[in-house]
Amino acid sequence: MPQDNHSNPSILFTIGTLDGGGVTKSLLSLLDTIDKEEYNVSLLIGSYLGKSDKDVPAGVQILKNNTLSLLTEGVRGLPKLIKKGHILLALGSILRIILSTINKGWAGWWLSRLMPSIDKEEYDLIVDYNGQHMLYYMIDKLRGKHKVTFFHSDYRKWPYYYAMDKKYFEKADAIFTISETCVQSLQELFPEVANKVKLMENISNPRAIKQKSLEHIDFKRKHQYVLLSLGHICINKGSDIALEVAVQLKKKGIDFKWLFAGSISKDMDYLHYVEQRDLNDNIRFLGPVKNPYPYIKEADIFVHLSRFEGKSIALDEAKILCKPIVVTNFSSVHDQFEDGVNASICEMNADSATQHILELLHDKNLQDKYIQYLKNHISDNTQEVNKLLNYL
Repeated sequence: MPQDNHSNPSILFTIGTLDGGGVTKSLLSLLDTIDKEEYNVSLLIGSYLGKSDKDVPAGVQILKNNTLSLLTEGVRGLPKLIKKGHILLALGSILRIILSTINKGWAGWWLSRLMPSIDKEEYDLIVDYNGQHMLYYMIDKLRGKHKVTFFHSDYRKWPYYYAMDKKYFEKADAIFTISETCVQSLQELFPEVANKVKLMENISNPRAIKQKSLEHIDFKRKHQYVLLSLGHICINKGSDIALEVAVQLKKKGIDFKWLFAGSISKDMDYLHYVEQRDLNDNIRFLGPVKNPYPYIKEADIFVHLSRFEGKSIALDEAKILCKPIVVTNFSSVHDQFEDGVNASICEMNADSATQHILELLHDKNLQDKYIQYLKNHISDNTQEVNKLLNYL
């Protein structure tokens, strides 16, 4: 329920999980920006099992519900649902899992039907920061004077929930997204709600990021070059391309260490790939890192080979720390970069990425050009939060 100070406007944020990815980081930055003395802020976490909420800013009331979490866990939640006697919910969850193989939109809607209404209070503003089942749940089962939702990517690359989103976007007061490309995509695909689509950039605080980058890390440079990639290690983020690049760099005799900060997906056996290609001395998987900024600061080049993005918060952070960047030409890349001006933009394949990385490693003048440009264009966008607060 909203916090005790009823004289303050109440805001409820909802998110599916705090999984440590870019959306989580973006939400935590947003929550940190809101003045808790002026607003009563709550956060409803859908699936919290095995996840930590210790990074949620002080002053934010965290709402959890075990049944809701077990439902959103899918297959992993079934045994506990049955153990707790929720047989009908378990059967409903099985139906949702089957539906998801046929139509993700209907599966998301069905999940929102199963999820219990855990809060009867009315909020001044509810912000769905997740989309999909959390959007449908917010609209149908949470009480708020105003309700807004976020979509964090280029919808043309993620159309799986189109029919259901079309129905529910009409019921939201606003649909926020994070870049001009993403705005255009939503307006193109949902012309009936084009006037509701709003731009709100991911919030990055340069002062806080620079301060955190000064913290000590257990890393000693033993190679000529250090590369860094930040984010989930998975096919969508181009981690397979990155490892192919590492093979090519090693064949060319480059003395490098490539650090990967993020959780490792099961969509490919990355550890086996590294082992089989004798890359153990060149690749280091750091796992999820609470504070990646000292590693970014240590790197010579920040490499981001994603197949698609909305607007990468990791890239925004690398820009704030003025790192030379090699990035793939995903659909929204030009919302953040201009090739040869503030980054090197490569094609979405290992040969092109290798070529651009080698060029940047061997061209100190180009590195200095990018660094100087980024230094001259650091901006504090914490005022973006007002776009949300205007709905109060």
